[in-house]
Amino acid sequence: MRSLMEARAVRRAGARVAMGAAVLMVSSLMVSTSALAQAPAAPAPAAPATDAAQPAAPAAPAKPQLTFDNADAVVWFYAVKGDSGPQFEQFFGRVKEAMAKSTNPERKAQATGMKLMKSTSPAGDGTLNYVLIISPISKGQEYSPGMLLFEVFPTEAKTLVDQLQSYINDKGLNAAVPLTNVMTLGGM
Repeated sequence: MRSLMEARAVRRAGARVAMGAAVLMVSSLMVSTSALAQAPAAPAPAAPATDAAQPAAPAAPAKPQLTFDNADAVVWFYAVKGDSGPQFEQFFGRVKEAMAKSTNPERKAQATGMKLMKSTSPAGDGTLNYVLIISPISKGQEYSPGMLLFEVFPTEAKTLVDQLQSYINDKGLNAAVPLTNVMTLGGM
């Protein structure tokens, strides 16, 4: 009985820490997305008639909002309301599509190191537990799902991110945990 009570206390403490981290990440995502949505579009400079044959210079890429430069891998937990599992998976299907369609060649390399997994059975309250495993990490690259959507689907990204928030069970574990390699157990 005591170990069960200890396990519950540890789970509650871990959930509070994870919730704090999730709130921080979601807050930064929402600030980033609102900044993108409110940023005035800069007028395009008129090209001189003599330079019409020269290609336009590519726009400078936006600075990444969420990177894991100090990690070797990330385990990102999502607690999803039981009836929202299919919609949650559709959201990540759009992230996958955005990464495949991106003009940033690094996105395809990132995508090969990302796996979305789901627990084999729901929690007692019906919550579906998903884990996004990211290994290896592409240093200096964006990992915020919302920002990845903004790169390719700018007109629908905010709606998709808002919908994602409605799928999340805020009483569960929702956090990205960056990890560094301590040792490899196979081989020397």
